[in-house]
Amino acid sequence: MSLFPLSILGTSQLHHQLKSMNAPLSSGARGKRILIDSVDRISKLPDDVLVMILASMSTEDAVKTGVLSTRWKNVWKQVPYLHFDMLIATLNKRGPLAPLSNHVAKSITEVINNHNGHLMGCSINHFAHQCQDGKLETWIRLLTLQKHTKALSLFNLHLHGNGKRSNVLQLSPNTFSHPSLSTLFLHGYDLETPHAFNECNNLKILKLERIFFAEVDVFNTVIASCPSLKVLVLDAMWYNDKACLKIHNNNLKVLHLASCNVDCIDVSAALLDIFSVYYMFDRKYNFVINAPRILFKSWTQDSRRVPFMNYNITSHAQEKENLGHEFLVSGDANYFQQLKSLKVVIDVMNSREVEMLRGILVAWHGIMEELDILFKDNNVSKEEGESSISGTQKKKWEEKKLFPNADFRVEVLWMVNFSGSNKKQFALASRFVTQGTIMKKMMIKTSSTVAKKKLENEAAVAKLKELPKGNEILSIECF
Repeated sequence: MSLFPLSILGTSQLHHQLKSMNAPLSSGARGKRILIDSVDRISKLPDDVLVMILASMSTEDAVKTGVLSTRWKNVWKQVPYLHFDMLIATLNKRGPLAPLSNHVAKSITEVINNHNGHLMGCSINHFAHQCQDGKLETWIRLLTLQKHTKALSLFNLHLHGNGKRSNVLQLSPNTFSHPSLSTLFLHGYDLETPHAFNECNNLKILKLERIFFAEVDVFNTVIASCPSLKVLVLDAMWYNDKACLKIHNNNLKVLHLASCNVDCIDVSAALLDIFSVYYMFDRKYNFVINAPRILFKSWTQDSRRVPFMNYNITSHAQEKENLGHEFLVSGDANYFQQLKSLKVVIDVMNSREVEMLRGILVAWHGIMEELDILFKDNNVSKEEGESSISGTQKKKWEEKKLFPNADFRVEVLWMVNFSGSNKKQFALASRFVTQGTIMKKMMIKTSSTVAKKKLENEAAVAKLKELPKGNEILSIECF
């Protein structure tokens, strides 16, 4: 499930199911329908069950249930998530947009005020007008100070607005510093000052997308004001490209950078396991990276500028809380569609790591151009087909289950530190060969120059070449 389940906030599946239940019945069934409809069994369910039902509906439909009866009047006020979309609310409505949006904005304020208790999350898609008239800050203050919202998503629908400053995020100092707020998504704003982020020790996940016309120093201050960040997504344009973007954070686990038109990117993150970059500009970047867990470093000199992700699965799997991985596979990491290359570090003897690799490959959008797998050798002897996780033994591979699934495809696969004596590594390689997962080429770099090990590696590669290929044009090479 998503850490900030936007997919849940926007769905109304149950609503459609209830509509289908009200479809006309056959003549033979009409008598039975009267008997069933005469008893309101749903209203007799406990509140927590009714709240679960309403949470599966759109916010608008959930609020409408309050007029059904006194039993339903306050049930919607307990739902954990609220989702508002002003574009949908004003669609097909006649009249100027400004008064229409003002009417919808008033309704949004009323719904937030009438909601009881605290919110797990709230998302608001609004027009640029709400940036200017103070309504946006009103909503934020209501959601943070009164509703103690844990996750907040704000999406500006009019990126260009009606004027030069129409998209400016005009907020008071410390706006986002409430201790309950841990996840914040902002999309489509101009950020002139960092004051709203003062003392944001509370934020763990921060996603800033399509943020335009800001000074690099503003972002540097924002990042420095959020020392507890574990996930940072930054997609921004700058006023001054001759500057250095500084990201120094000892808690950061996931970092994604896009559209970074700057001379220098300085990253210092001791716990960083997942690092991705999307290059929008054809220019040379001066990367200064101090992240010991990121083991692939050749990308800093890669002139091809292929959008990539670097993921040390082995390191990340050792954490009790896999917040970074959960964020990636939740769907909130929607930048996957921009990336072309994935570099991972993995110990295939570890069941948890293999499942994490499966999850990230399944979540990938489109055909991957290049997949680099660096095998880690844990030097621990385990029974074939098993691995030790938290003191238990678990089955490693499900022979009949495709890995990662039937849809994933990669053009070129590089396997580094491959050992011919490691049956798990060979099993993974053979699956990629026989399933047709690799479209063009498999490149294998063996792990040893010792004569005996070298022979084992060459023999393993020879066996891979003899396997029935799921893709006939696949070539397998050893280097």
